[in-house]
Amino acid sequence: MSGDRKARITITVDPDVVEYAEHLVASGKASSVAAVFNDAIADKRLADQRALALLRERARQADPARVARMMAHVNRQLAEQGFPEASGE
Repeated sequence: MSGDRKARITITVDPDVVEYAEHLVASGKASSVAAVFNDAIADKRLADQRALALLRERARQADPARVARMMAHVNRQLAEQGFPEASGE
């Protein structure tokens, strides 16, 4: 994916996950068990990045006055419970 030199890591996974990864290799759907895990993590990373982008877009569209009212409400509840105010992020 990145074209950079790959790093070696050691992981412990459930037996059924290893069995499935080995099945993918044996059936020609993956070149190696390492490729299965690499692709899975790359897919997870992409999904997380897309979700964060969507969240940021929704935040840009938020009504600032409504957000301020909601934050004031949250901060009142936090104060009642003895917690510091939320940062607003």
